[in-house]
Amino acid sequence: MSTISGNPSATEFSPAVAWQDWGSQAFATAQQLDRPILLSINAVWCYWCHQMDDGAYSDPDVARFLNEHFIPVRVDTDHRPDINARYNVGGWPTTSFLTPHRGFIAGATYLPPDQFLAMLDEVRRAYSERKPELYEQGNDIQRQRREHAARVSAGNEPDAALVDGITRRVAGTYDPINGGFGVEPKFPSAPMLRLLLHRYRTTREPFFSVMLEKSLDALVGGSLRDSVEGGFFRFVMSADWTQPQHEKMAEDNIALSNLLMDAGITLQRTDYLRYAGEAVDYIIDTLCDADVLAIRGSQGAHSDYFAQPAVVRAAIPKPPVDPCSYAHLTGQAISMLFGAAWKLGRPDLTDLAANMLDKLVDSAASGHLRHVYPNATDPAQDGGDLLVDWCALLIASLDGHDAVPGPSERYRQAAEHAADVLSERFLDAQRGGFFDIEDTPDRPGYLRVREKPLAENVTAALGMMRLSHITFEDRYLHTAHHILSAYVEANRDYGELAADYAMAVDRYLNPVVEVTVEGRPGGDGADAMLAAAMSLDSPNLLIKLATAANDGAPAQAHVCLDTVCYPPVSDPSALADAVAGGGVVTESPFQNVLDLLG
Repeated sequence: MSTISGNPSATEFSPAVAWQDWGSQAFATAQQLDRPILLSINAVWCYWCHQMDDGAYSDPDVARFLNEHFIPVRVDTDHRPDINARYNVGGWPTTSFLTPHRGFIAGATYLPPDQFLAMLDEVRRAYSERKPELYEQGNDIQRQRREHAARVSAGNEPDAALVDGITRRVAGTYDPINGGFGVEPKFPSAPMLRLLLHRYRTTREPFFSVMLEKSLDALVGGSLRDSVEGGFFRFVMSADWTQPQHEKMAEDNIALSNLLMDAGITLQRTDYLRYAGEAVDYIIDTLCDADVLAIRGSQGAHSDYFAQPAVVRAAIPKPPVDPCSYAHLTGQAISMLFGAAWKLGRPDLTDLAANMLDKLVDSAASGHLRHVYPNATDPAQDGGDLLVDWCALLIASLDGHDAVPGPSERYRQAAEHAADVLSERFLDAQRGGFFDIEDTPDRPGYLRVREKPLAENVTAALGMMRLSHITFEDRYLHTAHHILSAYVEANRDYGELAADYAMAVDRYLNPVVEVTVEGRPGGDGADAMLAAAMSLDSPNLLIKLATAANDGAPAQAHVCLDTVCYPPVSDPSALADAVAGGGVVTESPFQNVLDLLG
């Protein structure tokens, strides 16, 4: 596990520029001197961010002009996702020009020194000559953001047609030549692949398995996977899965580990399980901070290192890892590790996941959960509690409750605590859905518009459904319904990226089929029973994994349909019969892709 420490401040980047942190002091100075703000949104993993630091921001002419005519502010996108969501202009590095009151003027991504200097001069002149117009433009953008956020509003009921509609969107972006989605650049697209796996499991339509396996084969067989050290890069530049961009993101690797484990078991592909294990090892060995039991965000993009074969890499220093850990990534990793303990036959991962969860639960006990923790040293960069962290804690606590018998009551209470925080401080009780930030009185600029990101709301809805099942309290299920209803129309704004929303709706519309697999992780009987459980066609399938107290006891499965439980099943082939009648598989509306491809 990694033990790197440190937290670089804004002033440590391109020191020729008089960087300031995002905060009231920087904007008060801008108002006093009547200068526009240059907001630089960067990331420690971003190759072109470092190129711009070494190029444009280190150029003496650029630095001099910038210091004389602007107030330069630096923000780390991983530390402040709330700021990034409102001021990013399409990638990293983002350079956004703002009025002293944080209204948007203009923006760009990477620029070399000469082009950047020309843009600085253009913005300076525009601010000097057309200030009222720029202020009105900034106000118009804020009004538009407020109107867009208001579109997320409960009304129509979610139904099965919505699930099919989103699946069609995903299928419409599928690349039948190379696998994956879209043309180029190619991203892993874990949510879309999760939906394909879900639809294949619940319908057994080859249409879905063909798209899924072709995409996964390309993903693990192309340049996206690091064949030397394990794990996956962020994306590839070419449609044929070549020319990787070499940064490695914790969130991508956690998501792909989960996906490959589930696909490997469902599709009986042991190679997927092997690649999942390599990604898990990469996360533990490189991104897990052993001192604080938390997950770091990334490993930087260094082509000079990652493009080399193993024998050459051994003699080159490894690219640096993000010095900070993040609450939401830690929660996601905890959930993944609880599952990997069984799916990969590695029971030791349960102890690691439980230790990490204990630390995270303790961090949240006071009612506040820092996004960057616990080694962030600059309180000015701390934007307060975020929806994404409490959602991750909710799911991790539920997974801990299911996986660890001893402290399961503690984890159930932690899940209820997280749900209460979400409902009290983030919920839009009138329109439905959760806001990404809290309602604090001093929110500046576009942070005044509290937004409702779909991904985090889907996570919250899934957590509320599971908590309702555990506690028998309808209020959690009502909250989940309120969330899902709010996106019946608004999900269209996300296109194929609404894939996880479709899965959440499918789960909500169907009764819970709970299967508790009891055995020894990695044992043949337990593996067969787990595979049988993961092949059930219920859309709302909840699988729990329990280690048998007796090493010699045969693996068995306990089946519960809603609140009715049945005698245990010891034969994996009989498991499907035990849940027969729990749902009906309807005819697929899709044309078989095998007919199209021959």
